[in-house]
Amino acid sequence: MTGPARTPSRRTFLTAGASLGALALVTTAAGCQSSPNPGDPDYPSIAEQFNLAVPKGHLDVTIGTPLGHDGLSPFTTRSLQNTAALWHVYEGLSIMDPTRGRTEPGLSQNLFDPAQVTFDVFLRDGAIFHDGTPVTPADVAYSFEAALDENNNYPHRELLDFFDRATPIADNVVQLRLNYPTPEINERLSLVKIIPEGTDPATLLEKPSGTGPWKITEHDAEAGTITFEAFDQYSGVCPALYETMTWHVERDESAITKALTDGSTHVALPVPAKKYRELEKSPQAKNGTLHLAAQKGKAGIYAMFNHAEGHPFAAIEARRGFMKAFDNKECAKQVFAGHVDPVKGPVYPGTPGFTSASSVYTHAPVEARELFTRAEVGKVRLLASNETWTQGVAESVKDNLATLGLEPELEVLPWWDVVTRMEEESDGWDAALVFLDPAFVGFNPDTLLRSLYASPFWVDSRLRLGESELVAEIRDVLDRSTRSEFVGNELQRALEKLMNHISTEIPMYPLVWMHTLSAINTSKVADLSDTHALGFVASTATPPSQMEKKR
Repeated sequence: MTGPARTPSRRTFLTAGASLGALALVTTAAGCQSSPNPGDPDYPSIAEQFNLAVPKGHLDVTIGTPLGHDGLSPFTTRSLQNTAALWHVYEGLSIMDPTRGRTEPGLSQNLFDPAQVTFDVFLRDGAIFHDGTPVTPADVAYSFEAALDENNNYPHRELLDFFDRATPIADNVVQLRLNYPTPEINERLSLVKIIPEGTDPATLLEKPSGTGPWKITEHDAEAGTITFEAFDQYSGVCPALYETMTWHVERDESAITKALTDGSTHVALPVPAKKYRELEKSPQAKNGTLHLAAQKGKAGIYAMFNHAEGHPFAAIEARRGFMKAFDNKECAKQVFAGHVDPVKGPVYPGTPGFTSASSVYTHAPVEARELFTRAEVGKVRLLASNETWTQGVAESVKDNLATLGLEPELEVLPWWDVVTRMEEESDGWDAALVFLDPAFVGFNPDTLLRSLYASPFWVDSRLRLGESELVAEIRDVLDRSTRSEFVGNELQRALEKLMNHISTEIPMYPLVWMHTLSAINTSKVADLSDTHALGFVASTATPPSQMEKKR
């Protein structure tokens, strides 16, 4: 989607008594006064205006997830680490924090009432893009138009079915109209990142420009590095803690351990599971200069099946055979050193209203062999994304299948290449193991189920489920939930029934739920919080609770 060229700065503001998001600053000045252009390099930073700590120093972060090759556009990016980077660069009207399970006001001054269908959104005072131009209601309207434009391939378009239109009605007010009220309004609106009016989303792939606390100054997917710089005119609830930051991918587990103990890296996320116990015994951990945390998370490795007619896993017996062939306990021990939770349903155990599904799969090799025999499956072509832990699970699955007398073939590719292969070469794979962290789409079961089991991204383009009875049921229940036709106990019963059906039909299914293992060198950096989302370095911005203390 393209549009008219963006006009220069259309309004200048940031009053001395301005509100930053929903957290009002108590200052000695009151009332409104005109301000110089926020894009002017001599314009005082937010920290200077409100006597907050100015970001200083450098933060070095070692990440274990490879950078994706799908660029850095909020309208097309799907790979985990690139998505995590974008959450530091862009904002929506609301901000969903995957690590704390909370939603805060973003470019809107307030959160939204789930019961309403019309909102007058007052934009945050002082909100400007990284190029210095103020955010306007026209930018908001344009961003929603771009997200809904099929030509832009926005990854979460199916989660915006409740949205009707956005209309600028004043200098800093945009009116949103919904087709119907939705209980997850704040989480879902956070998914639409606001960009300047007239921007071609394709131009953001290499040159992201948002309103968030960090600017990306360098991105090298091949070298595995992303360099950030704090945006000193950021006016939101989570300003950057450091002046600069570098993420770099390190795949060598021994190298990660060494970097943590010698202080050459400040944060590691995730810590290799096999090295976690070793680090716990290190002198640095014992004297408190190395802080380790193991948190339950939402990330998992999913088995995805090719349901195209004539393929082995179009047969339900083959899918059930696959799940029963997987030695989950041995894999948990050998690959994750026990830092995983067992799978008891299609959504992670911390999901609100979670209950175990009717079908819980454990290692049953005799049953698995019988099921594969009935499905007449002798050869399985496996794809796997190239995270260290996903490769480990894939090797376990390959061994499990070989033990049953099958002929497994395994091909490991970068995450986005696996997804592309699934879409473009339907005859080239039978099953795929893909690492996913649904933390980025929300906390509620209907949102999680919709993004995975009803999304055209997976269901139509890659799994080739078509208009199956299961897909129709999923979409019906989720649509009625979004429209609040299902609420309370009735909704809980409908979701439980739906998850039981998914666990029986297995269109795609998690194999393990991973813990988030992190390490922080406290002798080098301070004020960093633990994270609950793999790949998301939430500790690089000041939490709202800490902002209140500083104010």
